[in-house]
Amino acid sequence: MKVCLLTPEFLPTWGGIGTYAYNLAMGLRDRAEVHVVTTARGGVAASARSLDGIQVHVIHPDGASKAGLGLSFQLAAFRHLPRLDRIHSFDVVHANHAYMSDLLARLRRLSGARAVTVHTTLGTQVEGTLRAGGRAPRDAREKTIARWRPVFRKVEGRYLRNTAAMIFVSQWVRNHAVSRYRLAPRVSAIIPNGISMEPFARLPPGHDADRNRDDGQTLLFAGRLLALKGIETLLRAMTRLDRTIRLLLAGPGDPAAWRGMADAIGLDRERCRFLGSVPYGAMPALYHRADAVVLPSFSESCPMVALEAMASGTPLIAAAAGGVREIVTDGESGWLFPPGDVDGLVDRVETVLSDAGRAREVAARARGWVEENATVERMADRTLRLFEEACGGAAS
Repeated sequence: MKVCLLTPEFLPTWGGIGTYAYNLAMGLRDRAEVHVVTTARGGVAASARSLDGIQVHVIHPDGASKAGLGLSFQLAAFRHLPRLDRIHSFDVVHANHAYMSDLLARLRRLSGARAVTVHTTLGTQVEGTLRAGGRAPRDAREKTIARWRPVFRKVEGRYLRNTAAMIFVSQWVRNHAVSRYRLAPRVSAIIPNGISMEPFARLPPGHDADRNRDDGQTLLFAGRLLALKGIETLLRAMTRLDRTIRLLLAGPGDPAAWRGMADAIGLDRERCRFLGSVPYGAMPALYHRADAVVLPSFSESCPMVALEAMASGTPLIAAAAGGVREIVTDGESGWLFPPGDVDGLVDRVETVLSDAGRAREVAARARGWVEENATVERMADRTLRLFEEACGGAAS
């Protein structure tokens, strides 16, 4: 089978969908002929990794621009995807939502079946941003989506209703999309995100990340600096925790407004460090450095950060939002609190940090859950079966 993965994000330097696209490509490369169609930035990232068995095609010269992740990438796919299809005769063209990267390419004649993985919808994003409240800083993309949501919803609904083969990364996002847009795809499956376990294995004794530290305990937030990620909840919780506890925030976005909020609520800057975008290869050490990972989002479907923290054996404290409850059982594989509940988050952090033995037990069960349910191999096998069904049977 010849599979085309159409994705403006590629390699895990950009976010969840970039991680997903890379993991899926790696999982499929021994099962199918894999082509990745991506931006210039994605191509540069790809060239820095070993991608034997995967063909990478760059179709946009400026993947670093904000437009490269939206309309301009859709235009580039409209222009260049038919040419690539004529050369390679793809059996399946796969895209990710909410980017809708093949939106315009659907107007062109292509040889293969179309499949889309629904990671989120514009509706879930808007709802998450609104639940964050008016005090939380919003970046330009969140403001644009909120302002134009009636238009975006019409486009999104038409796009999803015209998709015959769909993968949903959680039951929650499936329920949301199907009920909102009255979807009835010909082929569909719920396939949770998958990760490679090996990079997150416990680091050897003596590694800097595992040495005894005298600088207090450390919490880690990993993700884009967005209002819907619940960063305000986390910052306010920090003001109520012991002053020896530090917070690291790793992820893309402008930290200026968040620093301003931290200052306004009286959080010492020395306790709150914004790391910016962290290379994916450096994330395992960062997970192991942390005493707990906090995911305070108002909206999540099947968050990679949660799976990576669990695979690392680092205790996970997460808001019980969306699909999080499908991968985390409170007190068994992690700790949950109501989204936006500062008191609840403080209680969970204190519970985890005060009982290291209990935290290790729960984290060990969490790693076992990921090994059983959320590996790249499991995701790739199930995705390939859906592709074959979308094509009407196994393709050569």
